[in-house]
Amino acid sequence: MHVVEEQLATVDRSNAYQIGDILLVRLAGTKPTACHIVTIERSLPDVEPPAFVARLSMDIRAKCRPESAPFEVHQAFRVGLRRDTVVVHHSAGALEVTVDDLTPPTDSAEEPTLPARGPGVSLIDVGGQPGEAVGYSRSYDLKEAIEDAITQLPPQGPGIPDWLSSYVVTSIGVEKGGIGGFDHLKVRVSG
Repeated sequence: MHVVEEQLATVDRSNAYQIGDILLVRLAGTKPTACHIVTIERSLPDVEPPAFVARLSMDIRAKCRPESAPFEVHQAFRVGLRRDTVVVHHSAGALEVTVDDLTPPTDSAEEPTLPARGPGVSLIDVGGQPGEAVGYSRSYDLKEAIEDAITQLPPQGPGIPDWLSSYVVTSIGVEKGGIGGFDHLKVRVSG
């Protein structure tokens, strides 16, 4: 599918939930047509608090009626430490979103453990579809950008030491300019 990124999406409702080191961002709103696709990307990983971008894109081959349609998307990201808020950039500016902590309480000093992934077991079930993440490299190093994206994806293996994980690079691009002064390689990876 050939996708053309056009602009930022319009977000009406936003939520964020954290379980251990995984952050789930959920956005809802209205898109211009049913053919438009809304995705959530992590902004540069060194930004605090973590920031995300609601992108609006479209398959240029799709034919749609010019009627708006509702959307709801969610994406999981590995963020490490507990976050109180995150920022979501959309067409109307930046939203500060409070993060609800869903990590189960523990009686011991140990870190909470997340369930293993495997057949019938997953942290976030998205219908069996692979996760997707965006990685960046300010030095335009493709390996660095791919590894950045992979670290944001949940582990694929069911806890087996020699598990072979498989990822696909779905797009490679460059972002330059803008108010943030972007100048980096951008890679979208699924797996």
